[in-house]
Amino acid sequence: MLLRRYNLNLLPILRELLRTKSVSRTAESVGLGQSAVSAALARLREIFQDDLLVMVGRKLELTERAQQLIDQTERAFVEAEALLQPRSFDPKAETRRFVIATADYVTVLLAPRIAGLLAEQAPNASVQFVDLATNVEAKLMRGAVDVAIMPDHIDEALNPATASMPLFEDKSVVIASRRKPPFKGKLTRKVYEQARHAMFQVSARSDVTYQSLVLRTNKITQRNVVLVQQFLALPAIVEQSDCLSLVQRRLAELFQRNYEIDLHPPPFEAPPLSIRAYWSRTVERDPAHVWFRKLLAAANPVGKSIR
Repeated sequence: MLLRRYNLNLLPILRELLRTKSVSRTAESVGLGQSAVSAALARLREIFQDDLLVMVGRKLELTERAQQLIDQTERAFVEAEALLQPRSFDPKAETRRFVIATADYVTVLLAPRIAGLLAEQAPNASVQFVDLATNVEAKLMRGAVDVAIMPDHIDEALNPATASMPLFEDKSVVIASRRKPPFKGKLTRKVYEQARHAMFQVSARSDVTYQSLVLRTNKITQRNVVLVQQFLALPAIVEQSDCLSLVQRRLAELFQRNYEIDLHPPPFEAPPLSIRAYWSRTVERDPAHVWFRKLLAAANPVGKSIR
């Protein structure tokens, strides 16, 4: 049997070496001396017949082979942990920190409800919200992120090794300044296309958003003068400028409490936005993860899951 040939205690050391690219930081992370980690690295070099870490200038860098091992190693580590996970689970005794990758829009809607549910069900557990990244799929597979929450139009690009469930739906509205109205009367398509706009964009390299999809589907020409990675920046921009912005209704209604903005129906077809939670199938049966997914469903901003 192939596994009998190798010391599986090398796996967490390999994982940390690939993560940190440092013998000293790996030693600190796994609780071993630097000499022991150096010896482990030497053994790993023999196993993979590759240097794995090489000195470039004054620092260590991963070889091409080592870079290829990152995702495989993370998946193996996550699956091994899932295999050894105790089957009994008590939320009251749970101390885990669950990590959710999502946009600030979802954070604003879910975080307050999740905080309340954690206080009731798992007072020693915690949740951390982080921004969505272009490599979110890899982070799910590695276990660096427990759940990614995003629109369902993105899931075609995700690995089949991910599972998902619907959380809630939302409609779209166009927000405009009440303090400095950029138009009079009804918002028409002509007015919309001639206007200046502020828009959410995931990153400078990616415009795969629900808003951009709606615009492309309707063949809308839009002049974006401000692009931001935070939905929460949009109402302030709109209130103090002549910009319009296409946003989710639930968020716009929250915005109205603090900003002088008006809500207008879009002058084009904008189907409901469906928000889903995604996770790696390697944690599908993890009792803690199963419980956390139920908590997410209960935190639905409409008060009831649409499952």
